[in-house]
Amino acid sequence: MMLAGLGLLVGCASRQSGRSLPGALWPEPRAVASGGTAVPPSSRVTAGSGLPGVLPRDNWARGNPIASKVNPMTTPHHITIHHDGMTPFHATNARDVAAQIERIRSMHVGNRGWGDIGYHYVVDRSGRSWSARPIRYQGAHVQYQNPGNIGVLCLGNFEEQSPSRQQLSGLHVLLVALSTRYRIPERNILTHQEWSTANTLCPGRNLQSRIDAMRRSGTLV
Repeated sequence: MMLAGLGLLVGCASRQSGRSLPGALWPEPRAVASGGTAVPPSSRVTAGSGLPGVLPRDNWARGNPIASKVNPMTTPHHITIHHDGMTPFHATNARDVAAQIERIRSMHVGNRGWGDIGYHYVVDRSGRSWSARPIRYQGAHVQYQNPGNIGVLCLGNFEEQSPSRQQLSGLHVLLVALSTRYRIPERNILTHQEWSTANTLCPGRNLQSRIDAMRRSGTLV
């Protein structure tokens, strides 16, 4: 396993190289929102915010979030779609998928010094959704835009492979569930590259084109 080498590629690829991690996935300073003010307790997302049909974290994680390195999540108002940008991933069985998610968590914690995996949910190639970073904690997936922003990772490198039909269907189901629960309008569902502060190819041309098509056909949510 090329674990050490993969550690440099965990996350979305930059526009400059198309392969290397550009440092666009930093968490904000602890307990401070994007405007530099303390996060008010009334705006935080509490525990017990799981979604029906989403596989629980204990199906894959070998470690818990490090409380001293994560911020409380403010009321969600955006959803951002990502790919992992690593070596193309084609596995569909639960064991391999669980190992891949744990691999990403381990690299985010071990290589980047974060408190947990950066994303809140993961969608695999068979269409299953997995709970990643607990939704009560702010993610680490779009630089300067993490407060109130739910991170959804689709496993794979979609500059080099295409998402499966099942993966796109699973993504749609998850986006509908999240947008309904948190009252997030479709206009606030973005891909990583669509943020003006981002400089990235994420989620890759082959997923970006599918997202664009889903929007045009009214089937994103």
